[in-house]
Amino acid sequence: MNLFALTNVPENRVARIPLSRELQEEITALFLQQEQSFTSDIEEEIKFDGKYRPEEKELLFIEDFDDVDGICTAIRNPTGCQELEVTCQGLESIKAIFSGYAKDDTVTALLQAFDRKRIISTKGFAMFHSGNTFTKFDGSGLTLDNKLTAVMTGNTLRFQSFHYVRQVFDMSGYYKEATNQDVTDFCHHAALAVGSEQEFLGVADSWVRRKIGLIQQSGILDRYSPTQIADVARMFQIGLTIENREGVDKIVLPMARPDLKRILRFLDEDYYEAPLTTTRYLSNSKRVAD
Repeated sequence: MNLFALTNVPENRVARIPLSRELQEEITALFLQQEQSFTSDIEEEIKFDGKYRPEEKELLFIEDFDDVDGICTAIRNPTGCQELEVTCQGLESIKAIFSGYAKDDTVTALLQAFDRKRIISTKGFAMFHSGNTFTKFDGSGLTLDNKLTAVMTGNTLRFQSFHYVRQVFDMSGYYKEATNQDVTDFCHHAALAVGSEQEFLGVADSWVRRKIGLIQQSGILDRYSPTQIADVARMFQIGLTIENREGVDKIVLPMARPDLKRILRFLDEDYYEAPLTTTRYLSNSKRVAD
């Protein structure tokens, strides 16, 4: 098993990291052990939809994941990859470290997210303990993580943390975050009233845009009237202001970000009531019950 770097350099997205034979054997053992740890104790795999945050013994997966960077090709043909430029600039371009293998015509890629904290460079003063004393390290280097961020088997990507996997891959095609046009369309929805479109775009941070994308995807504003939505909101003590404009009831979206986020959480159905105790909760993750 070879070791590769996934970089942010457009003309050299995948680079092979040169290893001594002894180190290559240790890298192979390390990544195979991390693959075992990644999959051990997993009780369920859940298709990724952008809404559900997995528990400790669950994994998310995406089928038909597009390997646009050529990771599987690199694992099949490592000599076809350029070697990584081991300079400060070369190391700082790394987004992920990966290794992998091919079995029965299926490639498995084992990936670790990488950040600058793992770079050992000549910019600092690095010391290593060897024997009974410290010695100065004069070259450049990197350290590996103790766990995998994701495993790609064929065209299926498995991961637990969306936060970390999006640092490795462009996930915009798999998790909808509203664009400026989407936000504008949202403002113009017949069920909503927004004071200033430009001001609303200004408060639409990444979290707000993700919620807008999910609300648009659910179609909840098309299935229920503003009055119906406001009636249920009162049950959860969420104040929705309804205004009648030209004979049409509309939900007024506030510009204060905390108030806006509370309403967007409600529209994305993050609030629920326990069936036995009738206690009302706010959830940061949800999955449709069987």
